[in-house]
Amino acid sequence: MRNGRVESLPVYRVFGTKYQNYYTIIEAADQFEAVDKANALPETAWNTVVTDDVIEATDVYLNEDTSDELQLNI
Repeated sequence: MRNGRVESLPVYRVFGTKYQNYYTIIEAADQFEAVDKANALPETAWNTVVTDDVIEATDVYLNEDTSDELQLNI
């Protein structure tokens, strides 16, 4: 408390990442052809690998003006 006012803590914008692994079954002459065929598949042809991965904080920024729209350049 300063001069009868409660000081608030700074606000931060924290970005996180959670990796998701996938697999698919491919018939191919060799591993290189399998990769090429897999890369050509739509996302719906891939199966999710269940993991216990958690969201990991990767970047943190002082959120000086929360009214600004966030723009990501990923």
